[in-house]
Amino acid sequence: MADFGDILMDFDAKSKKESNLEKLKQDVKSLKRKRDAMLDREIKIRNDLNSGTVQNAATYRLPLAVLPPQNLSQRQVLPSEAEVQRLKNIARIKQKLQAHALCHGVTSLRGENNETKFIFDPYVGGKPFGPFVLRMRFVRTQAVLRGHTLPHAVPTRSLYREYFEDAEDHSEQLAPFIRSVAKHLRAFLSRKQQCDQLRESFAEDIQDFQAANQCTAISFSICLKDEDNKEQITISIAMTYDIDGERPKPESLKVSFDPPNTTEDDIESLKEQCLVFYNMRLREAVIEAF
Repeated sequence: MADFGDILMDFDAKSKKESNLEKLKQDVKSLKRKRDAMLDREIKIRNDLNSGTVQNAATYRLPLAVLPPQNLSQRQVLPSEAEVQRLKNIARIKQKLQAHALCHGVTSLRGENNETKFIFDPYVGGKPFGPFVLRMRFVRTQAVLRGHTLPHAVPTRSLYREYFEDAEDHSEQLAPFIRSVAKHLRAFLSRKQQCDQLRESFAEDIQDFQAANQCTAISFSICLKDEDNKEQITISIAMTYDIDGERPKPESLKVSFDPPNTTEDDIESLKEQCLVFYNMRLREAVIEAF
């Protein structure tokens, strides 16, 4: 005769098995309902995207009936007013940093071997350039230049010596150094872009174009024709730039004429017209002056 204890144990095991089986059936039904709801939502989102009538995110939420019940013990504690204000301040700071990066084209991040990478992505004439990377390592109060991918036209190592060689606390010189590098980089890219645009726009009119010393010494000639007496005047223009400048240096613009017997009034008039080179990009200045 079977032991009564064994009978009870078998009965308990059978009851648990039936209970687990019933629970599994309920879970399968719940998952099927959730799957159907997700498929319906996917179809609705796809149709709205195709028709161009996308609504707010709340419209596409799953029904509460198919979502698992929220465990009260796992509910998140609502943040305090001070924490909410702190999050707002963090968001504002992040927006300011993003705006700074967009306006100045400089961001920084921590790289390998305790190096800090400064990434330059300048926009010049509405066109993006870069990225150019400058790597530095900070040892106590000293900033050590590790390398860069900046153009040779940017005197990176000379600027580093200028700002850090005699400085005791390098942290105070870091921001001015980065701003100076960014200014030199943008100036070179701008001068080069202006030269390229000028040659492309006036390929048939511009002669003897030269851009020496990293585009800091620019010269070219342009022919002007007088429709009334069919005379032709060749104007030669030369100008120099500071290495961190996007416009010619003051008083550096030189204008000469061929034939040299051009009247004084015409010479003065043309020289006055050429003053726009100090304030405008090369292509726009040529259009404005001539």
